[in-house]
Amino acid sequence: MATIFFTEPELVVGHGRRVLFVNPDDMQIFKEIELPPDLGLKTPAQVQAEAPSSAVEQGSGSCPPDGNEQQLATAAVAAGGGVKQPEATASGSSSAATIKVEVPTAVQNVAYSPDGQLLAVTTSGGQKALLLYRSRPENARLLSARPLARAASALRFCSDSSSVLVTDKTGDCYQYDCVEVEATPRLLLGHLSVVYDILWTEDQQHIITCDRDDKIRVTNYPATFDIHSYCLGHREFVSGLALLTDQHIASASGDKTLRVWNYIQGKELLLHELPAPAVRLLVRPLEPENVFQAAVLFYDHVDALGLYRLERSSDESWSITATQLVRAEAGSWIISNFTLTENRIYITGAENERLSLRVYDMVTGQRTSSGVPEGWLEMVLERLGATDKHAPPFIPEDLSVWFKKRFDNVSDYLERKKRRIEEQQQQKCG
Repeated sequence: MATIFFTEPELVVGHGRRVLFVNPDDMQIFKEIELPPDLGLKTPAQVQAEAPSSAVEQGSGSCPPDGNEQQLATAAVAAGGGVKQPEATASGSSSAATIKVEVPTAVQNVAYSPDGQLLAVTTSGGQKALLLYRSRPENARLLSARPLARAASALRFCSDSSSVLVTDKTGDCYQYDCVEVEATPRLLLGHLSVVYDILWTEDQQHIITCDRDDKIRVTNYPATFDIHSYCLGHREFVSGLALLTDQHIASASGDKTLRVWNYIQGKELLLHELPAPAVRLLVRPLEPENVFQAAVLFYDHVDALGLYRLERSSDESWSITATQLVRAEAGSWIISNFTLTENRIYITGAENERLSLRVYDMVTGQRTSSGVPEGWLEMVLERLGATDKHAPPFIPEDLSVWFKKRFDNVSDYLERKKRRIEEQQQQKCG
């Protein structure tokens, strides 16, 4: 996955093992992060090898391992691969060799804390982990590397930057402390399907999550066993959420709708039909709490992006007052992500299984080089390793699996019943 977002004055792009922080208006690179070769996480083989000795030590009265060691062991993840050699059997023969394909560790999600002092990075592949960095103007210092049991799907800091939420592809949401970095993560809530986005309100009273099963859930915090409300109405996966005010959120879905909700009451305030399923949502304020720009990435459509001006006329009245569709050469490459600056759209995707980064004008929607320094795109791709011929291919996630598989057993039953009746009538006539 290629992650990209803009936070003044940095454009942040993550791909492979690197995260780049660049100035979109000149050739300045603010800082650069490269994942360590070894994140220090225990592999399942190491955990299994240590298990007998740990049992003996505990049986002899020694002290159990500390909390950090237990955490690393219980949440151990696969790190690297290799080839398992044939094992000799009692009869002298050997079992078949098992081939394990090595999956490279790569950047999955990146997020800045609200105070700009911390940076959270989740990784996928060989070593699934949450990395916490102390962010400084010219570098980033690694504070902790904590294992994840499963690949992360979303990432969100709380408003005071004291902790970060990580959701995974089984629907669980964990809270990780950013002050006591060795503290055991706390399981807050769970869904029955993958969680695609998560919000944490400014007052930290509510955690809002959306999932593949059409639901938007509002959970009270810290009493996360108590569900405050649901925002129900979507008929397909809910791919993105955005906080508009202290009572309102926007959501985008695979059911081709953009909606606004009063999440306190679980009440739908606006339903706007989209030309195609929505797989990404980005909202930025134009006038705080009243006017917003909502950008939606479409799935499998002639236009790649939709830009919508979202306005509030009263507390419970919202409307779309302007719409712009951006083609972005959809169909000629596989688009995976995007972000917005004041006057440009930056889109990442795959072309010939290599990372591509393109820039489009916000007003015209056309590909542009105006304001983009000469050689800037080439510099970014080179620093991310996208031009390396030996780099692994970049294949964006197959989003077709987000859609529900629907089975129509009734039609099949009715067809069989019709044939059976016809056969019975033919037998009577004969």
